[in-house]
Amino acid sequence: MKTVKFYTIFRHPNLSSICCVLFVFCCFPLTAQVNIFTGETLRQMKLEPGWYNSINLDLSYRAGNTYLFTARTRFRSDYLSKTYHGFVFGSLQQGRKSGDFFINKGMAHARMIRSLTQHVLFESFIQKQFNESILLSDRNLAGGGIRFVSHPPSSRFNLYLGIGAMWEHEHINDTDIGEMITHVIRSTNYINWTGQLDERITTSATGYYQVYLRRFEDYRILFEGSLTFRLTTKLAFPLRVNFRYDNEPPTGIRKHDVEIFNGLRYTF
Repeated sequence: MKTVKFYTIFRHPNLSSICCVLFVFCCFPLTAQVNIFTGETLRQMKLEPGWYNSINLDLSYRAGNTYLFTARTRFRSDYLSKTYHGFVFGSLQQGRKSGDFFINKGMAHARMIRSLTQHVLFESFIQKQFNESILLSDRNLAGGGIRFVSHPPSSRFNLYLGIGAMWEHEHINDTDIGEMITHVIRSTNYINWTGQLDERITTSATGYYQVYLRRFEDYRILFEGSLTFRLTTKLAFPLRVNFRYDNEPPTGIRKHDVEIFNGLRYTF
């Protein structure tokens, strides 16, 4: 098994907040996606005002008794000012085994965050995604809400609570019913904890609860946890766990999924 990973980050500190707003909202029709409130977002919130961009590429290849190829790319662009934080994020993951897809999913997300007070923020987002593994051919989201902060982002330990709502439009290829198209309003809520354990170790955990307001049996629970060990100023060893629970999945799809990622990250 051979694995290649590429990561880069760069910044331009002198761009205006007007450019930020235009950039993010012009990207909205092309991207769109879910609640992404991760440790990466928290790290960006602590940076100086300006543009920050990053690209990740993961490749895995195996040949011999089994032909296996997987590729995962991620792109993120953030703009920070004293009042606003806007970012766009996109990812695509594909995997083939003996020529057939066993992983094919992607998503794009755009979000704008505005500070109302030191402890209260307003955020709005849009998202677009697909995931053939759970028979989701297309999902479009748009929503917003209020975020409550226990401490300023510069603190070593922070607790965040988010309460909001989102419009959800889905195309699902159910194996029994066929194509299903849904339009619902969901309550979307999350709680996040992040901490700088010491100079080299950071951790973050986020849990989401998303429920259909007209039928409480239709809900999802999402969790993302991460632990990152900084080996040098440019080299880090991240561990990440994703958990997804859907109480009413399509026919033949299990209610839960678990993903575990680890590797090396090089920053330059």
